[in-house]
Amino acid sequence: MSRSIMLAAVVAVALAAAGGVRAEESPTDMPDFPGRDETFGYCIGCHSMKVVGRQGMDRERWDTTLSWMSEKHNMPAPDGETRKLLLDYLEKAYPAAAPAQGGGFVVPFAPQR
Repeated sequence: MSRSIMLAAVVAVALAAAGGVRAEESPTDMPDFPGRDETFGYCIGCHSMKVVGRQGMDRERWDTTLSWMSEKHNMPAPDGETRKLLLDYLEKAYPAAAPAQGGGFVVPFAPQR
């Protein structure tokens, strides 16, 4: 297991123990593709996975967002192998589309194109 994956798992467990993970969400609620657990571990510490699913971003914007989350919001920076796994998952599970309209929350502070 890579160091980044281990770190993401430790963060998710610590947040769960501290009450930071939303009890109603788990990786099994997400589309079942390789990288699901790792993506959950990296994202859930700061926001609901429902926020992730509503973004409608392409791979390039997901990549920019991962960098931004690490630089500005202290998300553990994934190593190269883990970053690819996260991007592969995000691209497949939450493909590029128009962001949710009317009532769907879209992160207002996400990096713009």
